[in-house]
Amino acid sequence: MFKKMGEAISVKWLLGLTALFIVTLCISIIYHLPISWLLTQPSIQKQLPSSLQLKPSYGTLWQGNAQMSTLTPNLVHLGKIDWELSFWPLLIGQATVQNVWQKEQSQLRSQLKFPLFSESTELNVTDLDGKIALPLLIEMLNITDLQSMDVSGILQIKHMDLLLDLPTQWPSIFTGTLILKQLHVLGETLPEITITPDLDGDKLVLNIKGKEQEWSLSGQLEVSNNKRFNIQLKVTAQSPSAMPGWAEMLRKQSPTVAVLNHRGVW
Repeated sequence: MFKKMGEAISVKWLLGLTALFIVTLCISIIYHLPISWLLTQPSIQKQLPSSLQLKPSYGTLWQGNAQMSTLTPNLVHLGKIDWELSFWPLLIGQATVQNVWQKEQSQLRSQLKFPLFSESTELNVTDLDGKIALPLLIEMLNITDLQSMDVSGILQIKHMDLLLDLPTQWPSIFTGTLILKQLHVLGETLPEITITPDLDGDKLVLNIKGKEQEWSLSGQLEVSNNKRFNIQLKVTAQSPSAMPGWAEMLRKQSPTVAVLNHRGVW
């Protein structure tokens, strides 16, 4: 009897060790799958924009990097992205990816979150920090109207959180601070400009503030979900001679005050 019990226990141990080996082997295979192979799979390609190219790519799903390019309307190199996938959030069905994007002197760090077992309809970005050169940003966004205006400078992003609904392209969360530094437009140099977002349902207000030694800039850019915008800017100087040259493009309310009021569709 004891012999049969010993044989039964041995079989159970053997089956348990075999199952453990198979599970460990599967986890090891998944962990070491090259990202270059994963990105060629049809199920993965369906999740990526058809105009986005991620190659060459190196590393694994858990940690790696890739060169990013957009294919339309023109081939534009978007820079390099490094990522690291966190393990523990996977246990609750959520993927959390720490990533760093870089091109030339521009760099952005952020954290992306998305569900594992359902198609994501939202872009969830948290802790977005970094800086991007304005000429590079204009090129990447293909803003043709600004490409001929000799725009230079840096856009700095601080502590930004963004939750964007992908079907409507409208945010439900948008917080943080944007700072324009060393801004140069049409031969004019502007002071540091701070932009803070204020989101209220279908209306997004970007509050604009800038100050030079003898004049200040204030205003708002109001954007609505129905594709309309309204921008109001005001320049106030201590004296007529202190008014900046670019204020001539605005409507003068007095020798020391100039304003811009414009509505349109975006």
